Amino acid sequence: MGGAPRRVPALGGVVRALHGAGCDTVFGCPGDALDPLYAALDAAGIARLAVRHAESAPHMAIGWSRVRGRAALAAVPGDAGAARVLPALAVALADAVPLVCVVGTGTPAGPSGAPDPVRLARPLVKWAVRVEQPARLAWAFREALWTAREGSAGPVLIELPAAVATATVPAGGPGDLPPAPPGPARPPAPPAEPPPAAHPEIAGWLAGGAETYLVGADAAAYAAAGGGRLRAVATAAGPPGWEIPTAIGVRTALDAAEPAGADGAEVVVLLDDPHGFPALAGELALAAHRGVPLVLLMPPGRAGLRPGPGADGSTEDASLTDQVKLVAAYGCAGRTADGPKELRSALAWARKEAVSTRRPVLVRAGYAAAAPRTAPG
Repeated sequence: MGGAPRRVPALGGVVRALHGAGCDTVFGCPGDALDPLYAALDAAGIARLAVRHAESAPHMAIGWSRVRGRAALAAVPGDAGAARVLPALAVALADAVPLVCVVGTGTPAGPSGAPDPVRLARPLVKWAVRVEQPARLAWAFREALWTAREGSAGPVLIELPAAVATATVPAGGPGDLPPAPPGPARPPAPPAEPPPAAHPEIAGWLAGGAETYLVGADAAAYAAAGGGRLRAVATAAGPPGWEIPTAIGVRTALDAAEPAGADGAEVVVLLDDPHGFPALAGELALAAHRGVPLVLLMPPGRAGLRPGPGADGSTEDASLTDQVKLVAAYGCAGRTADGPKELRSALAWARKEAVSTRRPVLVRAGYAAAAPRTAPG
């Protein structure tokens, strides 16, 4: 006896596509239009790391992809979130990182509604699509995952209207097709330009411990100076403060890939912009809450002048935030080192403190260093 075909949630095919691509984590901001997606992923065992700022979510996904070698997933709500992901999309495109960024929308895009994320992102991605038919939702995600990692890897953007996310499709339709297998793991892309000079003594101190993953614009230089135990996993500079969310993604990937022995590897963040550091420092609260151990290092020459009055009573840099007090406000520890000997001791302390507290720890070099020495030719 015939009857209407059984219908299933359109997001079911999305979940199967993500599972098939090896994507087990989504870095997502809260938003009503994204709630159906998060509910479907949670029911399928795909973890969600809730992110405070829309600009942070894709940077965390970039860090995750750098370690796992797979296409990463970020999700942000429409409205202003659509514009805030653009710098991260540019980083992923320049650094060949496979990234799928989902923008959940609840109102029509265009002049009378929210910004059009597809139009905004098109110059910065390999492919951008707005899914208007529920039957094409699973296909769009399979295509996005394939496009992000095929050939020269890069970012893809999917606009997901709330009406499509909550829709159903006939059982046994295109959404039930098996997903394409995940591609091979991709190593980090080499820097496009010669890296800046590193401080070899600091690189040597970092290389003397456990295997260390470096995040920062200077990461490639420190990895080259420190030998095989230092790995530069994220080097393309993003907007101010990009290093912290990217490092959270790196640490999340390490913990998921090797949960039994992940503490043996360390993540060190090289902060090169003291004025930009506060921009996304709010993600330190997320790191502290989730138990994400990181060492945040402001090397000599990068930390800026000490805020407040100097030794002679003059103001050294009144515009500079006191970074140690800032991290303390988020429940994290920090120290300022006034010389190389103090810096080495502070780094040793920070590495132990990060592991024991499962929180980020800041070390700030509060002195100006001489130009790094180079080996004689």
